Amino acid sequence: MILDNENPSPRKIVVKPIVDSYNSYSIDEKERRDWSGNIYLACFAGILAIAFFT
Repeated sequence: MILDNENPSPRKIVVKPIVDSYNSYSIDEKERRDWSGNIYLACFAGILAIAFFT
């Protein structure tokens, strides 16, 4: 394991204590959205629409 190079994780982890409990925590994960697939799909659909209507 190399400790010098730290890779950014696509997940963001949030740790929150649970109210009225002793030593209990809630862990929530939030992922960053990957929009590249949607952009490629929109471009492909646009090309198909242009080819269909011409």
